[in-house]
Amino acid sequence: MTAPVPPAGEDSVTGESTRRVTIGILALQGAFAEHSSVLSKLGADVREVRLPHEFEGLDGIVLPGGESTAMALIGERWGVFPRLKQWVSEGRPVWGTCAGMILLSDHALMQKKGGQSLVGGLNVEICRNYFGAQTSSFEVPLDTSALETGSVGKKDEVSANKNPYPAVFIRAPAVLEAGPGVDVLCKVRSRPCNQAITVMKAQLQEEEADHRDDDTRRAKRRRLAAFFVEPNPSTAAVSGEGGGAGSGASTGEKEAPEVIVAIRKGNIVGTAFHPELTNDSRWHEYFVRIVKEAVSAGAGGVRDAESTTKTPAGAAAAAEAEVAVA
Repeated sequence: MTAPVPPAGEDSVTGESTRRVTIGILALQGAFAEHSSVLSKLGADVREVRLPHEFEGLDGIVLPGGESTAMALIGERWGVFPRLKQWVSEGRPVWGTCAGMILLSDHALMQKKGGQSLVGGLNVEICRNYFGAQTSSFEVPLDTSALETGSVGKKDEVSANKNPYPAVFIRAPAVLEAGPGVDVLCKVRSRPCNQAITVMKAQLQEEEADHRDDDTRRAKRRRLAAFFVEPNPSTAAVSGEGGGAGSGASTGEKEAPEVIVAIRKGNIVGTAFHPELTNDSRWHEYFVRIVKEAVSAGAGGVRDAESTTKTPAGAAAAAEAEVAVA
């Protein structure tokens, strides 16, 4: 019997798209050049995205690490955020790293009332700067066994590398709770930094005063408060260069809570760490695989023309200046 011929542009074994995918990097601020370099080496066509009309023709998009507040200010000013929200609502592939993960979250802790705009899409509770300041940055090995299968259950080529993944955390967030439909890909055991403990205790007390009689919110406050307990100095572990019980988060401590640092919901991926800052391309390979699957399933690629608004000269610098003043 003659084997069925796969549709044009699809692999005969996997059924995935064999054409080069086009992935956009949100280039408002942050580590977009590093992502671009890795994805290009993996065979993707890469474009920098700063304006709404530049989404046209993309199959996937990456929201890089950087300063999430600055990215939000610039994104709103240039009209990119409405386009991103539409992209996410349509189920198209998107990956947020560090600050990008915050932007893709539905709820962000450690920000002022009426704080930064969020794109949303991931029904999680995420805490900004959970692990501490820049000086508390660290690297930790992560188990990547969750990357061994694609979204349709096929064995993924990234599974060939069984070594722990060298995850780099820089002023990183952590997901404290993940809602229905969110797959947890990686966790670490870590207490929050001292600043996070101080700020969150105050915010939870304020929230209790405002919503004292709401049983649902009271239960949520109790769950979140369990993450922000003062560590025992005799058992706190050192988190890496510049970190530790004194200021940064303490990782590896047996009594510390587990927090989530990599998640996926459908075609949305979030990582709290910076895969673009290592020589290990497994996470980029994983996202390219998701994009190819989406293209095969008809969920990738934007072909409609968008606004051709021009970028105001110096707007990026002005937005970052606003953040500095704030």
